[in-house]
Amino acid sequence: MAACSFKNLTGRILSIYVLFLSPLLVSSVMQTNCKPDHKMDNARVTIINNTTKPGVSSLDLLVSTITAECYTCDLQPTIVVNYSSSCTILLDSRWSMRVAIKGLNPAYSTSSSCSEFNLTTHFKEYGEYNIYVELMKDKIKCKGPILMNAPADSNIPIYIMLGGFVFAAAVFVLGIKFYRGHLCSKLLMQSGNEHLIDPKKSKQDVNTDGVKRNSLKGNQIGLRKRQVKSSATRGQSSYASQDLGSSPDLGTMQTNINPTGTPESKKPKKERLKSLDTFRGISIVIMIFCNYGGGKYWFIKHSKWNGLTVADLVFPWFVFIMGTSMAYSYTSLLRSNTPKYKMFLKIFKRSCILFVLGLVINSEGCNAVELTKFRMPGVLQRFAGTYLITATLHMFFAKLEDGPNTPVRTNPVRDITDYPLEWIINFLFIGIYYILMFGLDVPGCPKGYLGPGGLSENSSHFNCTGGAAGYIDRKFFGLDHIYQNPTSKEIYKNTIAYDPEGLLGTLTSCVICFLGLQAGKIFMTFKTRQQRVKRLLIWGFALCFIAGILCKFSKNEGWIPVNKNLWSVSFIFCTGGFAFILLTFCYLMIDEWKIWNGAPFYYPGMNSILLYMGHELFHHNFPISWRVPQHHGSLLALDIYGTAIWLVVALYCFHKNLFFVI
Repeated sequence: MAACSFKNLTGRILSIYVLFLSPLLVSSVMQTNCKPDHKMDNARVTIINNTTKPGVSSLDLLVSTITAECYTCDLQPTIVVNYSSSCTILLDSRWSMRVAIKGLNPAYSTSSSCSEFNLTTHFKEYGEYNIYVELMKDKIKCKGPILMNAPADSNIPIYIMLGGFVFAAAVFVLGIKFYRGHLCSKLLMQSGNEHLIDPKKSKQDVNTDGVKRNSLKGNQIGLRKRQVKSSATRGQSSYASQDLGSSPDLGTMQTNINPTGTPESKKPKKERLKSLDTFRGISIVIMIFCNYGGGKYWFIKHSKWNGLTVADLVFPWFVFIMGTSMAYSYTSLLRSNTPKYKMFLKIFKRSCILFVLGLVINSEGCNAVELTKFRMPGVLQRFAGTYLITATLHMFFAKLEDGPNTPVRTNPVRDITDYPLEWIINFLFIGIYYILMFGLDVPGCPKGYLGPGGLSENSSHFNCTGGAAGYIDRKFFGLDHIYQNPTSKEIYKNTIAYDPEGLLGTLTSCVICFLGLQAGKIFMTFKTRQQRVKRLLIWGFALCFIAGILCKFSKNEGWIPVNKNLWSVSFIFCTGGFAFILLTFCYLMIDEWKIWNGAPFYYPGMNSILLYMGHELFHHNFPISWRVPQHHGSLLALDIYGTAIWLVVALYCFHKNLFFVI
């Protein structure tokens, strides 16, 4: 804000103070340095006060603003513009800005042209706007905002990035098609350069009739397939070994597991769902890109409270994938007749390791930490709790789907009906979550409060951020041991700590993990493409539709808004539905139609824990990151570069058979 502005004025009490004591305030306003520099995600708006009248020296204007993203918030006094002068302020260009102007001299009324209804605008980034205020017939009237320049579209770097990605994907697909179709060999043969195909064998391939023939057979022309001596050396023996909470010995990579004692000739064909690794890779790449800043675009960063952005998708997708991997892991353990106590020891050990790694990330790896203010919850801590609960629960209900003594069944929903208690328990998780959210008494807050506190609802619940979820964390961990800068703080100006990875949200994250487990059950139970795709898509669209009903297909007006900070049911259903749909797409493209081999996302999907730890610990270090001009283009280029570095690391590890698992 400029020097002529009242900074950080909040609340209705201060508004009344400004209105009634305006003569004193106006006399103290200094109209110096009233031309702030341009900033990213802002427009410059100049209010020109032309309300002059002979003999009247008190025609000052109060300008109040608030971003429309601040739901149910009052306008906040921003500046007082003295009569016969002007002042420039920076206003947010990410969302619409609510603006209203009011004269401070009660002798002159303000027309509707200065009301919020007429002045609210979605300003363009780096735009220059003027609002003219005049006194006409003893009435204050406004004209504008009027755009005075032609700012470039701030999304152009995103368009270039997406265009480059599409172009690279098209070149890759066409190149693979060209390679697989032997088109290169055909062109060389037609041009009389057969010796370039294989100079060492060109003479041996000439028959007695003088015709040269292609000696390459089978898969010798096509994508190179990696040959690994054993699952132990490559670290790829388990889907579960590649998610953010798993171990290399917890299962095999096959949807058809060979029954113990089955003759080799009668063993079913082994199948690897490469699409699951690719889905995991997509998630970790998007996570790295978002965590590095995503070019500082608001729709890539986390939502301020309600709503859904790109960054909000990846965490629940990882939890979903962890559940899908679990189905394969338990099938392998059951085949090997592993005792349940050994299963639980593996689960508990893995959860403890994840929790400790999460604490390492919270400490930023090597910095000395102040234990009295050390954050306890976190992303990997949430993974640890979710995995411990869901894996332990499934341990008591897991069963083989294709064992040697399993009878043939035709029940089309047996993937659901075979696990009734597991379903009931997960519904209980949802019930417990909302019993606490809507029934727990939080001092100073209404029951069932789901808002961000701060300026929301006219500042009436300022310290109620997160309602019961925030209250439980503050009591369990302590106010100094949870996240101090929630995403809502920028917009709602709340001052109390709130942790989006707190205790209560673990219940609903267990539900989305169970939904991922359901996807794994579909793959394990049904063997044909049609059976799998039909069920996956039904689940995906049904969950999205239910989420839409819960939030009334709106951002803020629904019964249960989509909210990543609270891990609301509508949030986990929506992201779970997207996960089902994206997994289906990857499955068809990679495992069934074989149009795509999963590159480049397949490689980071095989080393997700390494990439997650690495990108978190080396985020601010050269050569991953350095200072660049604060513009979307330069920041986006740096964030793409940083993400690409970890893609190269994943590719190197893959070709060196280096796989880091828990």
